[in-house]
Amino acid sequence: MKNIVVIGGGTGTSTILKGIKKYKSNITAIVSMADDGGGSGILRHDLGILPPGDLRNCMAALANTEGVMEKLLQYRFKSGGLKDQNFGNILIAALCDIYGGLDLALNEMENILSISGKVLPVTYENIHLVAEFENGDKCIGESIIPNMAYKLDTKIKKMGIFPDIPKANKDAVSAIKEADVIIFGPGSLYTSIIPNLLVDGIIDGLKASKAEKIYISNVMTELGETTDFKLRDHINAIYKHSYMGIIDSVVINTKKVSQAMLERYKNLSKSSQVEIDQDDYKFLEDNKIDIIEGDFIDECVSVRHNGEKIAKEFVRRSIL
Repeated sequence: MKNIVVIGGGTGTSTILKGIKKYKSNITAIVSMADDGGGSGILRHDLGILPPGDLRNCMAALANTEGVMEKLLQYRFKSGGLKDQNFGNILIAALCDIYGGLDLALNEMENILSISGKVLPVTYENIHLVAEFENGDKCIGESIIPNMAYKLDTKIKKMGIFPDIPKANKDAVSAIKEADVIIFGPGSLYTSIIPNLLVDGIIDGLKASKAEKIYISNVMTELGETTDFKLRDHINAIYKHSYMGIIDSVVINTKKVSQAMLERYKNLSKSSQVEIDQDDYKFLEDNKIDIIEGDFIDECVSVRHNGEKIAKEFVRRSIL
């Protein structure tokens, strides 16, 4: 059975995990630990724990317990002192306190949820993201970097970590080296995917791995973070923070987003669909990157990748 590793953070990773889980159980999610906003940021500040939100999302995606448990894990309080805090985050925080560490807490969560596979922090060290902008300014904090780029009307030049480059979780490195397939994304380019590549040991693990490495391209641009980005801009940013040739294949959605949804994104966040032009296809050909194209999205309140559609295509191509 093939070993599947998904590297990222945010809701995009959990969407892909849900799809793959229907076909495979040897799945490892490697999750960025840079989140400092929302409920995770509050718990991180108040309790001194690593951000639990993305770990929780991935565990919920891989859970084999009944629906009520997943609903409980994802429940967000609507009023009082716990308003906007997530029950799953609090549960992980409590288990950290009971068992004395995040690694033991996650082991207990795996038992509670009977998850398919493993969910691993990319590092157990306390880190903060630093963005260096093209105008020379710098900004610290995952949750404010995109807005700061937008306010300064500049682009992100380079990402780093403060105060020191952390050591990778050895289990994450082992999973990468033993993987048959490694999937990056989908997710925020500079604040969910690239942070994993900055951790000491991850790049060496990826270079040592013989796995097929697949990047799932984002469907929409993100305000401040990837404004006006083409597909090749996303891949070049990954190259810049890792190494040339890290990507073997790219997943491209070819379905056009509806005009109504495009207007919604434009009005809410000045975002647009990532267009794939002939220069992108030439770039992929020049870099020997295979193309996996198809209708891979759903529209509801927002535009999201459909993890099951992507997983089905992977199965059809014998990738999984």
